[in-house]
This record gives sequence, C-alpha cells and structure tokens, in this order.
Amino acid sequence: MDYRFEISLPNSSDFRCEIAVGGEQTFQQFHDKIVETLNYDSSQMASFFTLDRMGNRVKEIALMDMAVEDEESENLVMDNTKISDIIKPGCLELEYVYDFFSNKYYKVEYAGEYIRDSSDVMPVCVACEGDIPEQFSYNEENENWDFDKPAEEYDGDYDDSFMEEFGGSGDYDDDDRQDRDGDEYYRDERYESLDDYIDRL
Repeated sequence: MDYRFEISLPNSSDFRCEIAVGGEQTFQQFHDKIVETLNYDSSQMASFFTLDRMGNRVKEIALMDMAVEDEESENLVMDNTKISDIIKPGCLELEYVYDFFSNKYYKVEYAGEYIRDSSDVMPVCVACEGDIPEQFSYNEENENWDFDKPAEEYDGDYDDSFMEEFGGSGDYDDDDRQDRDGDEYYRDERYESLDDYIDRL
C-alpha cells in the first residue's frame, strides 16, 4: 500500500505540501524526499514524532541513534523504520521537526491511500503550494545574545548606593583600613560585625 501525507504548518495555512510514499519504504526515504522538495540542508538533524490523542509527542523516529555505544537502545531510527510500522488506525498524525533549536516543525497527516501512476518513482511529491518556510532563522546583524535591558541604558557607572547600609559609599581612605595578619580589610564604623548588623535589622 502507498500512503499519501499532507505536510503543513501547525498554525498557518500559508503552506501545504503533499508527498506519497510506499508503506515498505522507510522514514529515511520520506525525510530525504521532504528535504529535496523543500530544498533544505540535508546535513541538518531532523526527527519525526508520533503523537498521543492530546497532541503530545510520544515516540521519536530519529535521523540517527544517539544512544551511547554498548548501551541497549530502544530508539527508532529512520533508515530502519518502515512507514507501515508506524502508520496505523491509531497513529495517523506525526510531527516533523526540521529545526530543533527553534522547535520548528510541520504537521504530517495521513491523507489516504495513494494510487500510483506507472511512471511514479516513490516517494513522490504530489503537490507543493505556498511559500516554503526557511529552514533556519539567523540574524546576522546581531550575533550577540540579547539581554532584557538594552546596552545603551547602562551608563557604565557602578551603583554603590547599597553600601550606605554599611556606613559608606564604598570609598575608603587609609584610616578606614585595619591590618590583620598582613591582610587589609574595610572597617564599618557603625557596626562591630556582620552579626551586629543583622541583630540591628
């Protein structure tokens, strides 16, 4: 049996692709056809995920097995998992993650049996409509991490106002220093010790 799948964006109708793949073919062949059709970088990681009735990801069908060597693995791998092994009456919808860093994925829904033409070389792209989403989004103008507060809001001055709680602004002269075992430390004239400060709170 040949399967027909509709590939679309999770929250948009701007893009739709339909690919047919044989039941005895593998998810690796399905993945390769998606990459070829959408002109994506085939060297990047990708995975299919089965879903439960609530739409949560259950089982991953990965591009390669990431299990540690000599460790028994139950992970499913694309190149040895057939389409018919997964697509059943209780599993007719998948997610195909093509950008793990941004969690960008497609909905992959079983759309019925495909009746192939004698000239078809499976898998085959039946239709592809709309603007193909970019595989990755990268802002070349800003290579640094963004923080909540823009850099221009910082004036470069250190705010030492909290030091007033300890009797000063953080500026000390030589009279404020006490030598103990050859080390220098700052003396607060209002408090004998940290415990004294805490007791007065």
